[in-house]
Amino acid sequence: MRPSINNRAAGRLVAAFGVVLLAGCGDDTPKLGLGEEHIAANEAELADAMTARILEISRRHQAAGEAIPRFNQPKTVACARATFTVPRHTGELSRGLFAEPGDYEAILRFANATQQDDREKDLRGLSVRLTGVDGAQSVDGPSGRQDFLFNSYPALFAGTPEDFSRFVSAVADGRRWWYFLNPLAPQPKSLWIALRARSQPDSPLAVSYYSTTPYRYGDDATSAVKYAVRPCDGRDGEAAEGIRDDDPDYLRHAMAAQLAEDEACLSFQVQFQTDPEAMPIEDASVVWDEEASPFRPVARLTLPPQTIDTPQALARCDALAFNPWNTHPAHRPLGGINRVRRDIYQAAGEHRTTHNATLSDTETP
Repeated sequence: MRPSINNRAAGRLVAAFGVVLLAGCGDDTPKLGLGEEHIAANEAELADAMTARILEISRRHQAAGEAIPRFNQPKTVACARATFTVPRHTGELSRGLFAEPGDYEAILRFANATQQDDREKDLRGLSVRLTGVDGAQSVDGPSGRQDFLFNSYPALFAGTPEDFSRFVSAVADGRRWWYFLNPLAPQPKSLWIALRARSQPDSPLAVSYYSTTPYRYGDDATSAVKYAVRPCDGRDGEAAEGIRDDDPDYLRHAMAAQLAEDEACLSFQVQFQTDPEAMPIEDASVVWDEEASPFRPVARLTLPPQTIDTPQALARCDALAFNPWNTHPAHRPLGGINRVRRDIYQAAGEHRTTHNATLSDTETP
């Protein structure tokens, strides 16, 4: 079981570390220009070590005869079909996938980052897959797939491969919170982000989601963006009074109720990097200032009325594996977190889906 921490005590620890947080951490990354990356010498080694430790966790579940959960966003809230509509654009918005107007079939997976009970505060996740995208290349499936990954907070608590590696090791050792609270290597900024990022929305369709990591936008080597998906009405929802009191799956049920009767609309947006220092490529823990560079709509996701909560639909949803490197070259991932994600997600996804499919087959009467 994961160690737990009292929220009030965690808040006091954040305050105690305030001076350290404001001072920031040292950074030896060279000065970069717009859209430029810096690959650390030990990055491949870190990715291999993280992959090994995540597979170690998976094999524990496998040895116990259990289904292997995702390392991140393990609870499937629901999946939904959607149409991804790109309108006509001009100027810098008219690049890559967004250069021509058109419609694409999409599948959306909504998830919780850590909690199986929707009533618990948590980071919420969204994964989007487009199909039929000309020129999109896939690392784990047929061509034409374009995957986008999002969280409900605009920054990651582990913003670099080094930070992520320490967190993965803490989880593998059964000491998740030790990553944040180790007195020899405290992570006050990470703890602050992890606590602030948790929320209790009234529906997955009433949440703003952020890529947190940057991506290329077109063929211009100086162009980098972050993505966001937001409700078309521009309003984020908070939990309705009493809705989560007696329903651990209230997010699924709220979404199912809405889509049973009506369609939903989500706006797909991009935010351009305009300052390489204030908007770094290599640190996903930094929020890019929306006043300096606002998010701009480039597409719309329309979810038609549908049934999303049958056992068959949930099983198909849970079997999906996403990877940000399933992408059109014009929108390739940037930054260290994205670079290490490629092989980690591929290896972990293959192991999880293969084992879970085998387990399901053996359990079928």
